[in-house]
Amino acid sequence: MSTLSMMKVGHTRAGYCIRVEGRGTIRESPTVHAFVRHVLDNEPGTLVIDLTPCEYLDSTFLGALVDMHRRYGLQPSPRLWLVASPEVRKRLLAPNGLDMLFHYSQNDPEVIGEDLELPPVVLPREELGRHVLDCHRRLVELGGPNQAALQGVVDRLAHELAVP
Repeated sequence: MSTLSMMKVGHTRAGYCIRVEGRGTIRESPTVHAFVRHVLDNEPGTLVIDLTPCEYLDSTFLGALVDMHRRYGLQPSPRLWLVASPEVRKRLLAPNGLDMLFHYSQNDPEVIGEDLELPPVVLPREELGRHVLDCHRRLVELGGPNQAALQGVVDRLAHELAVP
């Protein structure tokens, strides 16, 4: 039986918090990625992604996290943070060599009011394909233990989508 996935978002004193419950996969990745980009491109503050209740992240979701980190975590004052204990980092991020990449917050920020579910959006096939391709390209760029396998995914997707 598969684990249910749910992305919950709440407003915090400093910005927003997204809680990844269950699994973070290709299904949830475009929604989280779009929400983070919209918020951090248009509002001041920070955004925290809480991986504490997360059981699994697929390569597309991992690549989206890497892309979000590149956009918002490399600034002198990082605007994107993850909440993940050392055990969660080891389980979800270390297999792809990502456990040392991100900025981590020790505590989940207090949500003001109630969390709201962030429902997955259904993208047209080509748009979803481009999202998956971009996410996997971010992982390939970092190198790591799965670089060759991920490069194979990138090559196949680029061929299928007819993009350079």
